[in-house]
Amino acid sequence: MDEDIHAIFSSIANRYDLLNTVLTLNIDSLWRKKAVQRCEIKANHSVLDLCCGTGKMIAEICKRSDHTVTVVGLDLNHEMLEIAEKRLINARRTHDIRLLEGNILSIPFAESSFDVVTIGFGLRNIADYKRALREIRRVLKPGGRLVCLELSKPEARFFLSIYNVFFNYLLPVIGSIGTGDKGAYRYLRDSVNRFMNKEQLHSALKEAGFMQTGYLSLTQGIASIHFGRKDR
Repeated sequence: MDEDIHAIFSSIANRYDLLNTVLTLNIDSLWRKKAVQRCEIKANHSVLDLCCGTGKMIAEICKRSDHTVTVVGLDLNHEMLEIAEKRLINARRTHDIRLLEGNILSIPFAESSFDVVTIGFGLRNIADYKRALREIRRVLKPGGRLVCLELSKPEARFFLSIYNVFFNYLLPVIGSIGTGDKGAYRYLRDSVNRFMNKEQLHSALKEAGFMQTGYLSLTQGIASIHFGRKDR
């Protein structure tokens, strides 16, 4: 994530969750639930949530896992992590949670450290996504699982038309009303438009060395869950 993108997320951190919930009609919470279900987290597993932001994915992981599971959240944005600290106060009563400020391109953990790695709505913000995927594979234990939740474009023409009107015209306006920062939601629009489609991301996981890869489209393709394993 470059400095411009870092500044964008800092500027909208305090209203990021509320506005995204409104913009998605709270469907983003269902997407996270489905992503965590794909993680196959078991007792005593160690989980790394990358680009953890305000901690919503970590909260979902804790809600749906045994108290023996340990969770580490990594994000480059200090303001987002401060919000995550507050959100996860209750989750810390049942789970061992660590939040770290750090870069996905240089994950500060040894090889084969985690059973599961998750990343929600973050990969498209990484310019060198190939390096990021290599780093994820490095820190996964043999047989470990990657689950990536990301925005995508709908497949059906009817939904794509609605999506294009909303994303290209309404989203920046609503975003500017909610946060005072029209540019931040223009960036969100542009980042989705520039990013790989579902098939391309699926291929990228395979090229990075992941096995048993696949993806699941959500809500007519507006979002998708990609998954794969590190070979044993």
